[in-house]
Order: sequence, then structure tokens, then C-alpha cells
Amino acid sequence: MKLLKVLDLFSGMGGLSYGFKREGFDVTGVDKFVHVEKTYRALVGSEFIRMDLEESSVTGDYDIIVGGPPCRPWSPVNLARRGSSHRDYGLVGRFFDHVLVIEPQVFVMENVPFLLGDEEFSRQLARATSAGYSVDHALIRYSDYGASTARRRLIVVGIRDGSASELINRLRVPAVRTKTVRNAIYGLRELEKGKKKDHVWPELRTIWKYRSKYLTGKFGWRILKWDEPAPSFGNVMKTYTLHPDSNLDTGIYRVVSVLEVSRIMGFNHGFHFPEDVGMGHRYQMLADSVSPVFSTSLASIIKEFL
Repeated sequence: MKLLKVLDLFSGMGGLSYGFKREGFDVTGVDKFVHVEKTYRALVGSEFIRMDLEESSVTGDYDIIVGGPPCRPWSPVNLARRGSSHRDYGLVGRFFDHVLVIEPQVFVMENVPFLLGDEEFSRQLARATSAGYSVDHALIRYSDYGASTARRRLIVVGIRDGSASELINRLRVPAVRTKTVRNAIYGLRELEKGKKKDHVWPELRTIWKYRSKYLTGKFGWRILKWDEPAPSFGNVMKTYTLHPDSNLDTGIYRVVSVLEVSRIMGFNHGFHFPEDVGMGHRYQMLADSVSPVFSTSLASIIKEFL
């Protein structure tokens, strides 16, 4: 039987692609950075097109288009330039441009919940509906699908011949036990820095100066708790998310390692970043990525649905 072809736009390191590849789809990722391509090939092992989607378009026949356009214009951690003033604001439109030209049977877009209510986003949904797609959306938490993070995401689904609401309803009924930070990283607790690939972190010696931020519990400025899923957080080198054993009163603290973030997000224990990809890039790609445990559930539901 012919494999269904999936185009993953703004793929990043391949969190979405990984789930579809695991479920037997023929996947192609698209993004513009060299370090992203190296990581995508290490994680997914599929075809990759290095392209700036703001300036160029992918052509070809694809049965499914998925993707997560950059969320910075709507991200709660981005306090500088928001909405239409951000240079990435038009990239959601570029996702829908590809949908309307390639005309896949199904499309899935992932983004931050704050995108809901945006006028331009509403206009793009109307474009898809006018082109004959049934469109619906859901707000999901990765922890409901088996990841050790309660990060909330917006999932938008469009289907040419069928009911998007039917697929969304299936997506809303995960059947897994919630995992905690302990489930993900407790086994690394006694491991020294650098003793395992990706078990590295920056030595941030001024964290104590930000004590007031940790008391607020705002986005990213948190000490993780062993027996809860991790809340959503961004690039650890920017938001200083701390290991559960950290104590600012005693001065014993560190940020979570690259490997710990990878485990919390649900990446396979056998995956490691290429050695020539910098630590900052590793943290950022993980912060931008879709949890592979969710994408695997999503891909399984779409495969069954089709």
C-alpha cells in the first residue's frame, strides 16, 4: 500500500514529524536553519528541505500538511514585540498558502492558545473553509497524552472529505496516565554533568538575583516539582527553569539540563543532539518542539480516521 505523504512546515527539530514517521507515514520536514536540519535528520531520519518559507514555497503532492508556524507574535514569554508588529506574524498565512495550493486531504496546525481570537488567524481559517475544508480546533495538554509536561497547545484540523469535529473529538479522549517530572528525570538525579550525552547545562551564577521572579511563578521562572507534570517553559537559557532539587535559600540550584528537558518533553531515550549543535540551539529547539508522545497519538488517530 502506498505510504501517505506528510509535509511538515516549520518543522523545527521534528517533534511532529517523529510521530507521523513512527506511525508509518512518508514524512518531509521543512525549515531554514542548518542546526535544525542536522537535528531533524538525527531524530526523524527523513527527507528534509532547507528553505525560508517566508520567501519560498514547497511544491509537490502531499496527502497531509502539518506544521507549527513560529509562535513568538502570540507567546506570553515574548514581552517586546507582539501581534502584527512581529516579523513572524505573517507566517501563519504562509502555512495556509501551502494548504490552499497543494490541497492535501488533511492539514494540522499547532500553535499557542493565544492565537485564538487573532483577526488574521480568523481570516486564514475562513480561507480554508471557503476552499472546502471542514475545520475545527482543540486546546490540548501534552500531559494528557503521556508527556511529563502540562504545556497547553492549540491544534487546528482541516479535512477535505470528512468532519474535522469528528477527528477532534477522538483527539480529546486520550487514555493514558499522567506522568510527572519524577517519571521523566529522577533516574538522572545523581548523574554528574557531562556523564551522559546532552546532560549539560549552563552555569548561571546569578540566579539568586531573580528570587522575586520565582516567587511569582510566572512563565518559565519556576522550580519544577517532582510529583507534578512540568508547567510550560521556554528556552531554559532565557527563563532559568530550575531542577526540582534546587533551593534558592540554601544556594543549591541549577537549571534543568538539555537531556532532562528532552525527557520531560517525551523524546526517546535513544535520541541525542548532534555534537556540533550548540547548547542554546538545543534548548530553543526543545522549547519550540511538539511533544513526540502527542504527535504519535495524533498520527495514529489520523491514520485510523483516513
